[in-house]
Amino acid sequence: MNLSLDDFKDEGLYLIFPDLSRIVLTRNNIQKITKEYWESPEKIPPQVKKAIEFQRCPFCPLKEQKDFCDALRPIVPFLEVIDKYVSFDKITAVYKGEDKNLYHIADTAMQDALKFISIMSLMLYCQIGRKYWKYYFGIMPLMGGQEMARRLYLNIYWLNKGDMEAVKKTITVFGEQIRITSGNQVKRMSLICKNDAFMNAFVNTQITTVFLSLDMGKSLDKAYEEFEKKIA
Repeated sequence: MNLSLDDFKDEGLYLIFPDLSRIVLTRNNIQKITKEYWESPEKIPPQVKKAIEFQRCPFCPLKEQKDFCDALRPIVPFLEVIDKYVSFDKITAVYKGEDKNLYHIADTAMQDALKFISIMSLMLYCQIGRKYWKYYFGIMPLMGGQEMARRLYLNIYWLNKGDMEAVKKTITVFGEQIRITSGNQVKRMSLICKNDAFMNAFVNTQITTVFLSLDMGKSLDKAYEEFEKKIA
């Protein structure tokens, strides 16, 4: 597959499928598609919009607004194509972050791409996830679960100036809110998705916060030791 960097000018995540069709998950594209979905009764019936499961989380700062949950926005562009592919279909993912000269490219499976989207949903769009943006500093959607958890831990440790009591408290509160948010996403998607792949992706994303609740100090020591053996 020949890729041209000119095709990935805007910050965001680009997914390229075996038939060379693409899903472009940039802010402008996501905003446009979610607006079309929200305004179409064929896409989201009025009774679904009113369902309690479809409402914002109780601790969301925008809970009084009767509009689209922000965390659903990166998911909507996927809804009409997800049934065309099986979990293990190979696709190419390209991520462009704030650094205009840096591109992250991964050949991966459909199920992992959905995990990337669930991470992107919670990391960049969820009002609660965005509240913790400092914890996500240096993290991008193509990271694996353990790698992301280690970076989260180091950021939390640094921001709390090494105060382990504060670190543990932060991880507990953060983990609980992400758990609730992910669970609510699963309930919302059960109302608008025929395929359960996205729901599974959000369940798997919670594993990151499970990693955080473990002894990350020992996990980091082990990772450093393994890296040291490689370069020895």
